[in-house]
Amino acid sequence: MNPSDSDTSAQGADVHIAGAALAGKRSPVRPAGSRLTKHAPGAAGSHAGAWAQVPALLESARPHQWAKNLLVFVPAILSGTILQPGPLAAVALSFISLSLIASGTYLLNDLWDIEADRKHWSKCKRPLPSGRLSVGLALVAAPASIAIGLLLAAAIGPMVALAAICYLTLTVCYSLAFKRVPILDVTVLAGLFTLRLVLGITSAGVFASPWLLVFSMFLFSSLCFAKRYVELVRAAQRGTAGLAHRGYQDADSPLLLVLGPSTGMGAVVTLVLYVIFDAFRQTFYGNTAWLWAFPLILFLWISRIWLMAARGELDDDPVAFAVRDKPSILLGAVMFGSFILAWSGLFG
Repeated sequence: MNPSDSDTSAQGADVHIAGAALAGKRSPVRPAGSRLTKHAPGAAGSHAGAWAQVPALLESARPHQWAKNLLVFVPAILSGTILQPGPLAAVALSFISLSLIASGTYLLNDLWDIEADRKHWSKCKRPLPSGRLSVGLALVAAPASIAIGLLLAAAIGPMVALAAICYLTLTVCYSLAFKRVPILDVTVLAGLFTLRLVLGITSAGVFASPWLLVFSMFLFSSLCFAKRYVELVRAAQRGTAGLAHRGYQDADSPLLLVLGPSTGMGAVVTLVLYVIFDAFRQTFYGNTAWLWAFPLILFLWISRIWLMAARGELDDDPVAFAVRDKPSILLGAVMFGSFILAWSGLFG
C-alpha cells in the first residue's frame, strides 16, 4: 500500500462514519490517532522508540561485512605468530576496533546516500532508506561506534591507531568524493582492503611483506571491478543510463570486463612469483611445495567470479556471493588444507 492508497482508505472510512450518523445509526468511537495512514519513507523510524529500532540499527551496522575484517589475522597467520598469546590478543582487539569503525562509516555512508539509495534496486531495502531506522539515531550511533573503535586501536599501540585513522580518513574521502570517480573508486576500495592487512601487520608486530600488499591490491581491485560491472549491467537491464551516482556510463561495461579479470590474473601471477622467489626462504613453512596449489585455486576462483558476472548470476557483493557459493567454499577449503600441509610439512 502506498501513501495515496492509505489516504483513500482513510477518506472512505470517514465517509462511512458520516453516512452512518445521517442514518441515525451509532458509529463506533475510534480512538484519536487511529486513522489508517502510512508514513513516508524516513518518517517511520522517527516515531518508533530507540529500543524498537535496535534490530534495524544492527542491520545497518552490517555485521556480515565484519568478515572482511578477518583480513587482520592474515599477517599473523602467515608469519606463524598467531599461536602466540600476545600477538593473537592484539590482532583480535584490532578486529573488534576495525569492525566498530567500519560499522560507523557504513552508517555515515547510508546517511550521505539516503536519497540515491531509495532509488537503488536493492539498497532501497536498507533500514535508513526504507524508514525503519531514524536519521537521528543513526547520527548518534555512527560517531559513537567510530570513537569506541579508535579508542580500542589506540589501546593496542600508536601505529595501530595511525593505521585505523588512515582507514577512517580514506573511507570518509571515498564516501564524500572518490566513489564518484570511475576507476579511482575501485583503487580506493582495494586500498581499504589492503589497509586491513596493514592494521593486522602493525597489531601483530610482524614484517610487512610487499608480496602480500601487492597481491591484495590486485585481488581486491578485481573483486571491486566485478561489483561495479554487475551494478552497471543491472542498471542497463532496468533501462537506467549508467550509474549516475558513481560516474560510470553504459559504454564502460566492456572496459570493466577487461580490467576486472586482468587485475585478478595479476594477483595469480604475484602469487606464482612469491612461491618461486620468496616462499622457500620462510622458515615458517615445513614444505613449500604445497603452496603451488594456491595459484591454481585462485585462478579457478577468479575465473568463476567473472564467469558468474558475465552471466549475470553474481550478486553486487562478490564477497557475500563467495560465502554462499558452494564451489567457492570448496575451493577455499582446499586452499586452507594446502596451507596446513605446507605449514606442517606432512607428506613432504
